[in-house]
Amino acid sequence: MRPFKTYRQQITKLKSRKLIIPNGSRALRILESENYYNVINGYKNLFLARDASNSLKVPEEYKPGATLDEIYYLFTLDRELRNILLKYLLIFENSIKSKISYHFSKTHKEEHAYLQLKNYSKDAEKLERILNLITKLAQQISHNAKKNSPIKHYLDHHDSVPLWVLVNYLTLGIMSNFYICLTQTIQDLICKEYSKQFKKDYGSTYQVTSDTIAGVLKSANLFRNVCAHEERLYNYKITKAPKSTHASKLLGIPQHHLNGSLFSMVAFLKIVLTKKDFKNLVKTLDNLFTTYNSKFSTITFHQILTEMGFPIDWRKHLKV
Repeated sequence: MRPFKTYRQQITKLKSRKLIIPNGSRALRILESENYYNVINGYKNLFLARDASNSLKVPEEYKPGATLDEIYYLFTLDRELRNILLKYLLIFENSIKSKISYHFSKTHKEEHAYLQLKNYSKDAEKLERILNLITKLAQQISHNAKKNSPIKHYLDHHDSVPLWVLVNYLTLGIMSNFYICLTQTIQDLICKEYSKQFKKDYGSTYQVTSDTIAGVLKSANLFRNVCAHEERLYNYKITKAPKSTHASKLLGIPQHHLNGSLFSMVAFLKIVLTKKDFKNLVKTLDNLFTTYNSKFSTITFHQILTEMGFPIDWRKHLKV
């Protein structure tokens, strides 16, 4: 186990690795309020020196001129990115929950229809997934039935819980599985709504497919978890990115840019948000990037955008 170090010892350690500390008092305040591990270990990599073979120097050393302020700026930029992205992921989450609950309930009107195997896909490969989904839905009802909640109210007064009430207690991960387990007919109804909105906003002749929505849901769930748990976002990348062939055609963005990066997630949101919301998202990101563009000297802001997966002409690709 590494030995405990006071804030001043942590600063001394950073100085010994050639990191410039312009203001000792400010450095203390940063470490006191944000934690050495979160700031330094989380965001130092772009500022570390490399040898002739482009490997990180051992022992660790910072690039000439690198400052603690720069590392902290990257830390605060990432925090603002999380807050922005989470806002629009939640808008999508509300949208997909509303569409799934509406079309499923309209098709299957019996009480607790979502707990019945017969109301889901007949694809044998999805059977285990469907059974797991039904179990989780039942667990949510059971768990919240013990609390003073709308679920308890509906059970006490109506003997059943409508899906449009239950979805408010389900994670985006569960909703992602719910969508995959739906029959193709219901998936198509949901896609038709997104297609209609996308055509209205952008005049596209391409239809939104069920695979595309499944991919957006998978990405949104993973990125939402990063935001909600305050993990590092700017260089987060999905290990197994959803297939993006159709999304590439729909968005007019080369497929290699839809590779599981932050840019991919932002681009995917264009498919499922209204034009007004997506335009606000892009404008907010543009303003944020402008604010931070001049705060780095050891590295360029373009390097940070590259880590995010944003191409140089990212505004052109997201054209709104």
